[in-house]
Amino acid sequence: MRIVHDFHKQVRRVAPRKRKGDLTRYDRQRLRHIIGWLEFCGRKYRLERITQLRQDHYTAYMRELSRSGLSGATIYNHALSLQKFIERAHLDIKVNPGRAFKRRQERLSQEQAPSPGFIPGGEA
Repeated sequence: MRIVHDFHKQVRRVAPRKRKGDLTRYDRQRLRHIIGWLEFCGRKYRLERITQLRQDHYTAYMRELSRSGLSGATIYNHALSLQKFIERAHLDIKVNPGRAFKRRQERLSQEQAPSPGFIPGGEA
């Protein structure tokens, strides 16, 4: 959780700049997505600084969102929020929001695929 405290210390540098009265619900949603990712990294990897974030942490978070059953559009929104944060924080992480849809479809197709010994219309 210390990484969240690091984020709050640097929020003016890494968060999009807007006046307090100009914040919309979408801006607050983006902040919740960012803080959710940071909490995940703090819990799972025990990170303490924003500069310690790497590509593996982002990929693990996206897979966790996919495993939790969120829709592709929701994962896409998370990726867009994180993309803006990553750009502002100057992190060397590649973000491809369109990949969220593909990842979701791949997971669903793997779950629905028949087992290797399955014979349609017959009993084994």
